[in-house]
Amino acid sequence: MPSESGREGAYTLPVMPPATVGPEGAPHIMGGVALAAAIDAMELASGEPILWANIQFLSPTQHAEELHIACQQCGGGQSVGQWMAEANVNGRPTHRISASLGAREPSPAQVFAAMPDVPAPGDCPPSDDTYQFADGSLHDQFEMRIARREPDKGLNAVWVRNAAGFANDAAWLAIISDFFLGGHPQSRGGFSLDANFRFVQSAPAGWVLSVTQMGAMGKGVIHGQAQHFGEDGQLLALSSQTGVLPRIPQG
Repeated sequence: MPSESGREGAYTLPVMPPATVGPEGAPHIMGGVALAAAIDAMELASGEPILWANIQFLSPTQHAEELHIACQQCGGGQSVGQWMAEANVNGRPTHRISASLGAREPSPAQVFAAMPDVPAPGDCPPSDDTYQFADGSLHDQFEMRIARREPDKGLNAVWVRNAAGFANDAAWLAIISDFFLGGHPQSRGGFSLDANFRFVQSAPAGWVLSVTQMGAMGKGVIHGQAQHFGEDGQLLALSSQTGVLPRIPQG
C-alpha cells in the first residue's frame, strides 16, 4: 500500500503473520516476502513489469509491524528502466534492492530450459521438514511435496502450491524462490545473504516445481541456483542465492 508519508515511490507493507516465519514468539519477515513487496512497489511506481531483481538482507526484522519501502528509477533507456529500492523497519535499513523493469516489444519468445521428469504432485510425499513455525505464519500459506531429493548431488526438487489459490505471478514466484535454504540438509536453519530473481512469465494458480541445484559449500556459506516451472512444464522464473550455513543444521 502507498506510504502515509505521501512521498512518491514510498510504500508500506503492514506485517501480518502470513508474511512471517520463525517459531512462536520470534517472528520475522520472510526474505522472499520482502522481495515480493519490493517488486510490487517498483511495478506500481514504474507502471512496468519486473524483469530482474536482486535483494540484499542487511539486518534482522524480528517483531516488525511495518516494512517501509522507498523506490526510484536510477537509470535505463526507453524500453527498460533501472531501479533501486530500500526497505527499513523503524528507520533501520533492512533490505537493499536493485532491479530492471520494462520490456522491448515486439520480441520473439523462446524457452530453453526443460522441466525434469519427476512424479506429479499427487504422487509425491509431503515435506518432512521439522522446523518450528508459529500458527498462521507463512508456513500455513502453502503446500509442499518432495519430488526429488539427492543431497549428494546438491539437487532438490519440490512442488509448491499456494493454499489461498493465488496466481503464480512475479510476487508469489519471488516468495517461492526464497525456499532455497533447506534444499540441502546442511543448509537448514541458515540465513540468506542475498537473492537474485529473474522473471520469465506468470501462470494460473496451481503447483510450481522448484528445482534447486546447489553449486558449492565453503567458508561457511552455500551457493546455488534454481529453476521454477509451471504444471505444464513452462519455465516461469529463475533464481539464485548465497546463504550462511547454520552451525547446527535444523530438521
